[in-house]
Amino acid sequence: MVKVSIIIPIYNAEKYLKACLDSVIRQDLEDIEIICINDGSLDNSEEILNEYMKKDERIICINQNNQGSAIARNKGLEIAKGDYIAFIDSDDIFIEKDCLNKLYTHAHKNNADMISANLKFLDKTRNLIENKHYTEGTFYYFDKNCEISPDEYGIPFYFYKNLYKNEFIKKYNITFPDLKRGQDPIFLSKVLAKLDKIHGIAIDFYGYMVPGDFSKLNSYQKKYDYIKQYKECFDILNQSELFKTSDKYMNNLMLYLENTVDSEVFDIVCDVFGDELNNYPQYHTFKARNIINRLIEKSRENYYTKSKQEIDKLKVEDKDLNSQIKILLKSESYKEFKINLFKYKLNKTDEDIKKLKKENKKLKERKNPSKLNIFNKLRGR
Repeated sequence: MVKVSIIIPIYNAEKYLKACLDSVIRQDLEDIEIICINDGSLDNSEEILNEYMKKDERIICINQNNQGSAIARNKGLEIAKGDYIAFIDSDDIFIEKDCLNKLYTHAHKNNADMISANLKFLDKTRNLIENKHYTEGTFYYFDKNCEISPDEYGIPFYFYKNLYKNEFIKKYNITFPDLKRGQDPIFLSKVLAKLDKIHGIAIDFYGYMVPGDFSKLNSYQKKYDYIKQYKECFDILNQSELFKTSDKYMNNLMLYLENTVDSEVFDIVCDVFGDELNNYPQYHTFKARNIINRLIEKSRENYYTKSKQEIDKLKVEDKDLNSQIKILLKSESYKEFKINLFKYKLNKTDEDIKKLKKENKKLKERKNPSKLNIFNKLRGR
């Protein structure tokens, strides 16, 4: 009997693949199958897999043309024979050699549809570091074995730190959507929506390679899929009355938008969400900043009147952005707007330089207190 099927999507993973596989095959739970989906790797990943297949007969390797991690994981789900299913990415690790056994034993004993544990980050030097999301309260930290509601889990990230009952996954036909970005949150949202409760145990189970920045959103399709997954998650979570989780994930989206100036993302958000985000102040800031940015960068004369109409409806708290909005609304032509905005930015740059010089002077005075004392005496202090 296969107790746990471990699914590993692999694409150009030669740098970390051995460490990942070593962490899996050293698990003291022996009744496992290790399903490796080689997703069209162009490096030495296939050679490494062949080497490990000779070491351990529990490793199953499927080679396919590059189709993305979602399709690879779904292929693994199709053939998985285990009572429970675990996922691991090729640059991650299982932390302790007994962690899979502890998770499975507890899940099997309680007939759990899903069991969860704790996750740590791996830094660039492959050292384990604390997961900041626990201290921030974004995710539930298991400091003792317990049961929680799906809405207590946290925002739908890190599906890796869980085991899923195979029968449960198949019953509800839960799979990964074929998206370039954001497949994982949708998968976990689907799972959370069907659970009555989550069993959790107080162990560090999964080591996750520290996430990168948003530079991976380097194509229109990736940007579109990234925004689309938010909409799909909100729909799934709200329909299942997981409002607490949905609200937390909405905060994530707002934080991303508030710091994003990208006309493609702006168009995508408007297309995907329509007017659904109008109640959020951060969305007003995002929209206003991108409207002005588009006017500046693309010199759209025909967009000028429409921009004034759109931006006049927005409520923005950012002082600098509000100043730019006032310049737009008071301008009687596109040309006048650009001239006045240029003057404003030039003045603001001068003011910023003066502030920096003043701050720099204060820092120097702090480093040289004797001069500061003389200065104070001269001022009569």
